[in-house]
Amino acid sequence: MGRDPEEFAAAAAPYVCVKITDLTTVDIRALRFDFDLTFAALLMHADGTIYHRYGSRGPDAADGYLSIASFARLLRNALPDHRAYDQAQQPPPPQEPLRAIDLPVLRDKRAGGQKIDCVHCHTVNDAEHVEAVRRKTWRRDDLWVFPDPRRVGIRLDPARQERVAEVLADSPAARAGLLVDDVLVALGTTGPIRSLADAAWALHHEPPTAHALPIRWRRDEREHEGELALPDGWKQCPPGEYAWRPYKWNLSPSSGFGGSPLDAAAKTRLGLGADDFAFTVTYLVDWGENAHRGRAAATAGLRKGDVLVAFAGRSRFQSIDEFHAWIALELTAGDDTELTILRAGERRTLRYRLPH
Repeated sequence: MGRDPEEFAAAAAPYVCVKITDLTTVDIRALRFDFDLTFAALLMHADGTIYHRYGSRGPDAADGYLSIASFARLLRNALPDHRAYDQAQQPPPPQEPLRAIDLPVLRDKRAGGQKIDCVHCHTVNDAEHVEAVRRKTWRRDDLWVFPDPRRVGIRLDPARQERVAEVLADSPAARAGLLVDDVLVALGTTGPIRSLADAAWALHHEPPTAHALPIRWRRDEREHEGELALPDGWKQCPPGEYAWRPYKWNLSPSSGFGGSPLDAAAKTRLGLGADDFAFTVTYLVDWGENAHRGRAAATAGLRKGDVLVAFAGRSRFQSIDEFHAWIALELTAGDDTELTILRAGERRTLRYRLPH
């Protein structure tokens, strides 16, 4: 997050800082954030009111929106929000807490004798997804969690995360009149916006269907307001932008196998181009409740050590994560699927029904 701990220490001086690395006993009803992230921070009042969220990323790098400078800026800018809240004296209504370890899926595992030493952030997503599927309340649109503001046409500045760094052409933001250097003030009922995580939190709670989202922004010390005309399906993003999310492992369909990418030398030995997609199959999913996926691949003839060079007619992927995300987002369970592999230098074609 940067190399200037003194800057952070100065900004954090008025705060009590608590580091949490295990969500086992954390009240996940009160402390909600993007559980796919590897780092997240919540700025909150002692009564549980959350002022702001920090910790976001784009599709290319986990730390693209993390820095000591931007975090320190948020800490300083949040102090007026704390003072205004204290003056208003409107504490939130009490709610029944829910510890992560008490999520039904994890509770059932413990009751069955499974030891759970730690609840990771992404484990909450996994457990909530399984429970929603069990209850038949999960919908396909639920996979589009915490949308990047680029989904509405806004790219925010990594250093000053309330500042608009780019307005994408022909986007809802462009049509609403936003310009580069405008400062976001509020999205819907969420404000003030002081970080990318704040903006994603606001967008997360909007429906995925077509509707008008109120927006306020500041330009040259003057505040403006308007609406973002969001089209149906506006939360959706390409597989390459979704690929970093662990949430993709909850989704169906799935290949039933995975592996390690080939380096340039290995590709050359196999007669492949440097930019060709290829990975060595190092595992077939033959464990747990999804073991049927690995069995389907094995029945088709796939083996560990095979080199996958094409799947369902596609041979261009930016990464193995994109490969898995593309299958989950673009294909359908039960599809008659062709795998092209290299085994001992020989090209072979395998076929199977894509498992759910």
